Amino acid sequence: MKSVNMKMRSSFTVMLCFLALGLMAQERFPQYRSPLDIPIQLSATFGEIRPNHVHAGLDIKTQGVEGKKVYAVADGYVSRIGVSPYGYGNVLYITHYDGFTTVYAHMQRFSGEIAKYVKQYQYKHKKFTSQIYPDKDKFPVKKGDLIGYSGNSGGSGGPHLHFEIRHTDSEKPVNPMFFGYKIEDNVKPLIQGVSVYPLGETSTLERASKPMFFSLTDNGNGRYNLKDRPIVYANGDVSFGVCTYDRVGTSNNKNGPYLYELYLDDELAFQVEADSFSYSEPRYVNSLLDYRHYKQKKSSYVRTETDPNNKLRMIKKRNGIAHVEEGDTIEVRFKISDFAGNVSTAKFKLVGTEPVEVERPTHRRSEYLVTADGSMNSNITIEDFNVSMEKGTFFRDEWVRTGQRDEKGCCSRIYRFGDEEMAVFKKVTVSLRPNEEWAADKRLYIANIDKNGKVSSLGGKMKDGCIETTTFTLGEYTLKIDSVAPSVKATNFKNGQAVSSLKSLRFKISDDMTGIETYDIYLDDVWVLGQYDAKNALLYYEFDEKIKKGTNNVKVVVTDGVGNKKTFTAKVVY
Repeated sequence: MKSVNMKMRSSFTVMLCFLALGLMAQERFPQYRSPLDIPIQLSATFGEIRPNHVHAGLDIKTQGVEGKKVYAVADGYVSRIGVSPYGYGNVLYITHYDGFTTVYAHMQRFSGEIAKYVKQYQYKHKKFTSQIYPDKDKFPVKKGDLIGYSGNSGGSGGPHLHFEIRHTDSEKPVNPMFFGYKIEDNVKPLIQGVSVYPLGETSTLERASKPMFFSLTDNGNGRYNLKDRPIVYANGDVSFGVCTYDRVGTSNNKNGPYLYELYLDDELAFQVEADSFSYSEPRYVNSLLDYRHYKQKKSSYVRTETDPNNKLRMIKKRNGIAHVEEGDTIEVRFKISDFAGNVSTAKFKLVGTEPVEVERPTHRRSEYLVTADGSMNSNITIEDFNVSMEKGTFFRDEWVRTGQRDEKGCCSRIYRFGDEEMAVFKKVTVSLRPNEEWAADKRLYIANIDKNGKVSSLGGKMKDGCIETTTFTLGEYTLKIDSVAPSVKATNFKNGQAVSSLKSLRFKISDDMTGIETYDIYLDDVWVLGQYDAKNALLYYEFDEKIKKGTNNVKVVVTDGVGNKKTFTAKVVY
C-alpha cells in the first residue's frame, strides 16, 4: 500500500508541476487564436534539437495540401515581408501591441493588398528575392484577418505552416504553446537509447576508454531500462547521452520533447527546457548533440556534458557529469517530458570499479591542438593553404588532423583540416593559392571533398593571389574550375507555341557545381518577375500585364557562382 501511495503522490506532484506551468503561461503570455481554421496537428515542435539549429516555432500540418487560409492571431501590423527561394520562403511578420511578433512562413502566397504591394516592390527593384519593411501604418491587421495562404515555399519539405512567436524587442523566439494552444496529447515520449562517455585521460568505461551506446527495454507506461543488463561499470568522470523523441497527440511525426532531465541519485544534474532561445545561439546545438555519432549513424544523442563554449540558454542545469570511484553506486535516471506533461524515464546503475590502465590514442606531428579560447593554433599555414579561426570557433579544445596530397583535375594540392564529423560554432576562413597556370582564371572555386569522394562547392573570391571563403565545413579542400554554364530548359511550351491557354511560362534551371547565382526573365527585352523554386529547380513567370497580345520574345539569363552565363531564347504567341 505504501508503494501505491508513493506512486499516487508522485503522479500528483507531476500533475501539479505542469498545471503550475500552464497557469504561469496564462499569466505571463497573451492568449492567441489559431493561425489556421483547421485542427492543430504538429509535424515539428518548438525547440527541437536538430543538427546545426534549434527549431524556432511550430510546424502545423495543413492536411497535406497548400492553400489553407492563414489568419492574424491578434491585432497588430505587418512589420516585415520576406520572399526567398530558400529558408522561410514567403514569410510574413506581424508586430502586436503586447510585446510579441508572430511569424508565418513557407506560405504559398500573401493576401490581396499585401501580394500586390510585394509584386510592385519586386518590379521596382527587379528582383524576386526581397526583404520588405512596410511602414507601421501600411498594413494594420485585426485578430482573424486573412493574411495569406499556407504553402510549401522556401526550404520547406512539404505543405505546412511554420508559425513562430518572438519577443519584439529582442527577437528571441518563445514556445508558442505558452500562448494558449491546446493539443490533446496523452502519448509519452519514446526513449530509444542512452550512452555513457568516459572523460579525460584516466576515466574508463567497462575497462576501456571508448563511449558505449545501450539499447533499452520498454517496460510499459514510459519506463525504460538497459536491455539485458542493469549496471554499467566505470571509473573516473563520465557523462551521459539520451536518444529520444515525442509524438504529439495523433501525429506520427517524431517531434522534440519539451524537457530533458538527468538525475544522479535523485538529484537534478542536467536540464534542457524548450522555452526560448536567441537567434545567435542555434549552432550551439552541435555541441549539445553527440555530433560525430550523428554524422556516422544519423541518430541524435543529447549529451549531458556541457562544453565550455556552449552558451545555449535552453540548457538550464549544466552538471551532467558523474565522478565514480571503486565501490560507488550511482543511480542514473533520465526523465523526458513533453509539453502536455507526459513523462518517460530510463534508469540504470553506475557502479565504480578499480582504476585500470588502458591504451590511449597518440597524436601525430600532423595534428594540431586548437584551443577553444583562441590562444593556440588559431591560424595554421601549410604550404599554399591557410585556415584561420576566431576565438570560440570550437566548443572545446580539439586535436585537429591535417594533411596534403595530390590528385588530377585539381588546381592546387588537396589540403586537410579536420573532418566533416567535427562541429564548429563559427565559420573558419579557408584560403588556397592556385597553381601558377591557373592563377588568372576567374572560374576558380574552393571545393570540399567528403569521405566518399563527393565534391561540393564552397565558393570563394580572389584575395591577395589566393581564393578565400568562409565555411562551417571541415575536411579536405582544393581548388577547381567551373567551366560549365547553367542549364535552362522550357518545360511547358515550345518555341513558337501559342500560350494563351497557359497561366505561366516554366523553366527547369540547374547548375552542376557552383550553383545558381542570378536568374532573370525578359519579354521583348523588358524584365518580368521570375519566381524561383530552388528545391524543385523551377523558374517561372506567371502571366500578368507585361505579356502582350501577339508574339513575345522570351529571354532567360541564368548565371552560376563563378559567372558562367546561359541565355535561353524563344518566341511565344499570346
